[in-house]
Amino acid sequence: MTSPDPIGLPAIAASLPAKLPVWQMVRASYAIAARNLGQLVRICWLWVLIMVPVYAALDWPEETWPAQATYHWIRAIAAALPVDLPFLASIAVAWHRLILRQERVTQPAYLRLDGVVWRYVLYSFAFLLLERGTAICALLVQNLAIGADFFARLLIELLAAPAAAAGAAMAIGLLILPRLSLVLPAVAVGERLSLRHAWRITRGNTLRLGVATALCMLPAVTLAMLVPLLMLLVSAPWWLDFSWPQIVALIWAWMPVWDLAIQLSRSLAYALFTAIVSPVLTIFGITLLSLTYRFFAVPSEARPSASA
Repeated sequence: MTSPDPIGLPAIAASLPAKLPVWQMVRASYAIAARNLGQLVRICWLWVLIMVPVYAALDWPEETWPAQATYHWIRAIAAALPVDLPFLASIAVAWHRLILRQERVTQPAYLRLDGVVWRYVLYSFAFLLLERGTAICALLVQNLAIGADFFARLLIELLAAPAAAAGAAMAIGLLILPRLSLVLPAVAVGERLSLRHAWRITRGNTLRLGVATALCMLPAVTLAMLVPLLMLLVSAPWWLDFSWPQIVALIWAWMPVWDLAIQLSRSLAYALFTAIVSPVLTIFGITLLSLTYRFFAVPSEARPSASA
């Protein structure tokens, strides 16, 4: 939209959208997280103590669930609002305020579950449903294939294929949510920012935000791919020498107790791993979200120093 100036030349009323400096933002996200590890420990340690038994209790049914892939999807949605998201949201609120307001946690233990955190949780849950809902819809569509004719069933199977569902979820997570998620740091610092305004001020930066988000989530994705292999190696009885029949027979007699001990140790180990690693690895993405919010939504004259 333009308007003429006094001498007749058009003046641009709305400036061109700013271009996010991807590599600068990614480097700053990792550097800021590394410089503030002490704050991260102070913010997280009490939450970790609380969440270890909670995660152990939640993950115990996985051992007996007939379809573990289905269990993971159900657990991700069902436990998000009352368990996972308050845990991560409380940490994220403190971290956003550290980056954007330089508010450091000074008390020995941090535990925050006020209205700000719960608003952050509700937005996060809506974004989770937007991303994970594609896979859930794919499972529902697959059920429609029962009783359909050959061509309809083939079309449904193609639309509901795991690769298609994963691709749709990835597209939403990298191309849509990074733009909408600017409302999260705004909630954390008590500012007003609507989803519509967040979408508008990030126009022209969809791919840039997607690339930056992918680079900051790379450690979490890599570790998530390695965890099943690590758990398999930990639980495998590689140390047994099967050339000792008597020892093997003795251990075989104790297998029921051994299985129970293995399940308990795996549940506790995985719970401890999840409670510690979740905030540590997602903190890079939370830092990036704070920096992108400051880049797009905070006037340059009001921006604090980037050396949080």
